[in-house]
This record gives sequence, structure tokens and C-alpha cells, in this order.
Amino acid sequence: MAVPAGFIFGAAAAAVIAVGAYMFFWPASAAVAMMKAPGSGGLLISRLAFEANPQRYYYLLRTAGAAVAAAAFAP
Repeated sequence: MAVPAGFIFGAAAAAVIAVGAYMFFWPASAAVAMMKAPGSGGLLISRLAFEANPQRYYYLLRTAGAAVAAAAFAP
């Protein structure tokens, strides 16, 4: 049983339109400024989150470790 050519072209056109709509409506993500987390051996954290509450970062670093502190400040 052969599939009509019009069906294939219609499906391809629908796929192209869907991808175009997806790209058009995808929200533009704001650039997130990253920094190396102090005392973590090079893990990256969000600069904005760190500057908003550095005391929390250092508390987590002392009590829970570098990985937990960096995960809490990940973007």
C-alpha cells in the first residue's frame, strides 16, 4: 500500500511549521553570569545568587560541603 505523495508533502510542511513555531515561541533566555564558587575547586555558580546572599553560600560551604553549596547556587 503506497502512501500518496500529497500526504508526505503535507506532513513535511506541518513538521516545518511546527519547528518554526517552536523556535518563534521559545522564550529567549537571559544570559546568566557565572562565577567560580569560592572554596569549591572550580565549580560554577550563579553570580547573581551569590551576590544576593553570600552568607548562605559560606554557611552551606562550612556545614554541608562544596558540592551542596554550589548546587544550591546553581542557575
